Amino acid sequence: MRGVGSVSRRLLLVLAMLLAHPPATGFAAERTLLPAAHGPVVLVLDASGSMAAALGKETRLDAARRVLLDTIALFPDDRPVALVAYGHRRKRDCGDIETLARLGPVDRAAIRRSLSALQAKGKTPLSGALSHAAGLLPPSGGTIMLVSDGLETCAADPCAVAEALKAAHAGLVIHVVGFGLAEGEMKRLACIADKGGGRAIETLSATGLAKALQTLAGPQTAGPDEDGPAPASERKPTEPPPPTPKPVTLSAVIGDRAVPAAVAFTVTDQSGATVYSGKGKDVSPSLVPGRYTVRLAASNLATQTTVTVTGEPDERHSLPLGAGLVRFSVVAAEGVAIGETDLKGDPVWTLAARDGQAQASLEGVLAPETMLAPGRYDVMLSLGGVQSTAEIAVRAGETLQTTLNLRLGKVTLEAGLPGAKAPIESGTGLSWTLSSGKAADDRKAEAVARPTFLVPSGRYTATLSLSGAVIEATAEVEEGKTALVHLDLPSATLTLEGSLGPGAPAFTDWRDASWTVRPVRLIGDIQAGPALEDQLEATPSLVLTPGEWAVTLVSGAARVTRTITLAPGAKGRERLDLDASRLSISAQPAPGSAPPANVLLSIFPAKADGGFAETPIVQVGTPRDYATILPAGRYRVDAADEQGRKGSKTIDLTEGQSPEIGVTLK
Repeated sequence: MRGVGSVSRRLLLVLAMLLAHPPATGFAAERTLLPAAHGPVVLVLDASGSMAAALGKETRLDAARRVLLDTIALFPDDRPVALVAYGHRRKRDCGDIETLARLGPVDRAAIRRSLSALQAKGKTPLSGALSHAAGLLPPSGGTIMLVSDGLETCAADPCAVAEALKAAHAGLVIHVVGFGLAEGEMKRLACIADKGGGRAIETLSATGLAKALQTLAGPQTAGPDEDGPAPASERKPTEPPPPTPKPVTLSAVIGDRAVPAAVAFTVTDQSGATVYSGKGKDVSPSLVPGRYTVRLAASNLATQTTVTVTGEPDERHSLPLGAGLVRFSVVAAEGVAIGETDLKGDPVWTLAARDGQAQASLEGVLAPETMLAPGRYDVMLSLGGVQSTAEIAVRAGETLQTTLNLRLGKVTLEAGLPGAKAPIESGTGLSWTLSSGKAADDRKAEAVARPTFLVPSGRYTATLSLSGAVIEATAEVEEGKTALVHLDLPSATLTLEGSLGPGAPAFTDWRDASWTVRPVRLIGDIQAGPALEDQLEATPSLVLTPGEWAVTLVSGAARVTRTITLAPGAKGRERLDLDASRLSISAQPAPGSAPPANVLLSIFPAKADGGFAETPIVQVGTPRDYATILPAGRYRVDAADEQGRKGSKTIDLTEGQSPEIGVTLK
């Protein structure tokens, strides 16, 4: 009868609750509550800087707060809930831990407002957050549910803290959800749950997080009947608790070696559901005992194997990838390391499968290492405009070392004058080209005296362009050696002539032309003195170093200067026109007077204001007649003899003309 009374009292209690709380409509009516669990719970949410990482179209923090709200919506209204967050206010503060909702009946609106204001900023004080959360629970204990995407960053041991809290409060349970952890971190985070008497679940997705929270929020063990133990006839068999997932280390190997780079792991259970996916050389998913299929994918291959998880501590499984490990290296030439060269740019590697394998790629470094599906491949390396190729055969489980030889040699180009002991030392005006016959492979250097090129062995044409001249030589380049190619710069020849002006005949009398030829800038900045210095000669011919020369012609009082550029081997002829006139003067006495014995002639150039200069441009003594060359223009000629007689005359001189005037002495 006691069993009947107990059942009757429970039915009356349910009826009274229904009358006091009629069914709701809308969201609350459609809400499916989690299995009844009324113990107090503190939710601890990681809002550290790493929670700002992207997770699909949202951040980890956005996904976590959305899932947390959805989970809290499934809690019974009378279940005491508190919410704690850390790392959301300050970047480098290990004390940044805040109670967002104090322990009490679920206030979903308040919790929603607190969660929406969180920003991922700071550190991960797991130890402090656990102690803070435990302080919110009653002495009888309760549940702490920690959601974190990283390990402790505040120089404390959260596992030791969890152990101490559990020892002080037997009724305390600490669960841990690892959300988006880096490879291998879950194993270290799981010890918090292990020391706190709870469960550890790892997930990489928002869906997995929701399932984990709902699993941990429900009742973990069956509790006693409110009216005391039911009779044996009414008791239902107690279901054993679900097995606790334990971290299992899965390592990808090639032969007996660890893989050189991350591999994608996908773990599915016997129903075909994916229970873990992640990347790494080894990973540590939390799995319950059973059989799993593990798919490995890397580079251009994928394989799968079956693993039986036993649940033993520190369980490890090595999974063969079925690939070959290939290591590449590069040398400039036999015995010449690539570091001894000046090749610029990043290496570009190309792999072409020859036996139907999938496409693969190599990292742009000098010594890449990769895993490849077995078979043959053509390999090409391009570095600094130089290429090298090789064929490789990859075998599963084996390591292949392949070195690509660029077969480079050096060639140094220089130029100098025939017979000179040393090449020119300045590259001013020099333009070099080293060509193999293919324009795309041409190497160039500008304004360099002695360029050095690093090129594959073979025959090349070296070309020097200078001041319009082109000089060529053949270069033979051998692998690992340096060739020196010297180009002779032929001298230039220059013939000079002068005249009074355009159209006037050239000077033929050596006394009419005084020449000065000075270097301005010679090729290679060669230093040289004047080729001519006030040299009286009608038409001088010179052999000169190529470059710029300043040529000056002086005749009488007229002068002209011109800068001439001579290319190597040039044969030039230059005419300088003076823009002058040859003036002949005769001093004559008045009719019937005695001729002068000596006459002083003074020639004054006109000034801009119409007058004449006070100082003569020419002043000379002569018995009677005198001839000189003057720049075109107006002049006044004064004459005076020993008898005191004088005369003066004004004349306008035109370029290229040779006028004659007489000045009468009176």
